Amino acid sequence: MHIIKGSRRFKQLGVRNPVITLGNFDGVHRGHQRILKMIIQHARALGGASVVYTFDPHPLNILRPEAEPLKITTFAEKAHLVEKMGIDYLICEKFTKSFAEKTPEEFIQKIIYDRIRPREIVIGHDYAFGKKRKGSIELLQKRGKKYGYAVHVIRDITIKNIPVRSTTIRKLIAEGRVSLAQKLLGSYYSLSGKVIHGKQRRIGFPTANLSHIKDLIPQQGIYAIRASTPHGQFDGVVNIGFNPTFDGTKLCIEAHLFDFDYILYGQHITIFFVKRIRGERKFSDVPSLVRQIEKDIALAKRILKKTKEDRFLQLTA
Repeated sequence: MHIIKGSRRFKQLGVRNPVITLGNFDGVHRGHQRILKMIIQHARALGGASVVYTFDPHPLNILRPEAEPLKITTFAEKAHLVEKMGIDYLICEKFTKSFAEKTPEEFIQKIIYDRIRPREIVIGHDYAFGKKRKGSIELLQKRGKKYGYAVHVIRDITIKNIPVRSTTIRKLIAEGRVSLAQKLLGSYYSLSGKVIHGKQRRIGFPTANLSHIKDLIPQQGIYAIRASTPHGQFDGVVNIGFNPTFDGTKLCIEAHLFDFDYILYGQHITIFFVKRIRGERKFSDVPSLVRQIEKDIALAKRILKKTKEDRFLQLTA
């Protein structure tokens, strides 16, 4: 997949018969995947190229920073997942205040038509664009007759009667409902970061303490996980919380990996959240905590034994 920084550069490539989709695509969830599969199929039928058009940073980061949603995926993770779907080009437009001033008509003419020249556009039913998001699907379809492109509108899909949307997935992750979030995402939610030194309490369960790069953190508690490390993939458990038994005050992400005997300090790992085991709680003494950790590990192993490895998407970007 080719990542193109800006639609102006894409125009210079002279790509023929592009079939495009436009949006933020945070999480690249099952709804997004349906759209991506469609543009790939239509592009092949036309002998053209599949193209995803997105922004970085998120428009709200520029227009209303206080309202910007927490990211399910970083841009690198998003690009990796889009590439795994088989997309040919990913256009990343830099969103600025001046860009935000483009009217819907200007966006259609100067960006979509002049620079991309699509044969077809596939979008979600709630897509809006241009200054103050006043551009409608109806306008996009109307201008398609003038500029020579067709518009296909995709409705939301539902899983367990839940509409598959990034907003819903963020809420599920924040609530710790990671196994349900996985069903909507189509892959397990993950956190990546560098392993840093912890408190070295030495209670018999060595942990990799993660300095994370995303702010969307699952609810405090214990989770069954799989971790991707420089030494391969390992099952484990992770504690997200403040270590109340030790009167901690700082939020920590501490992963204990099973059958792991390597030093990870300074290295990057990715942890995939499979299922929440329990909430964080304070124990009366360290032996009580140790007994509970042993139970957590035993339960996590049973959970992970039932989980097929091929359901994990390894985000190495």
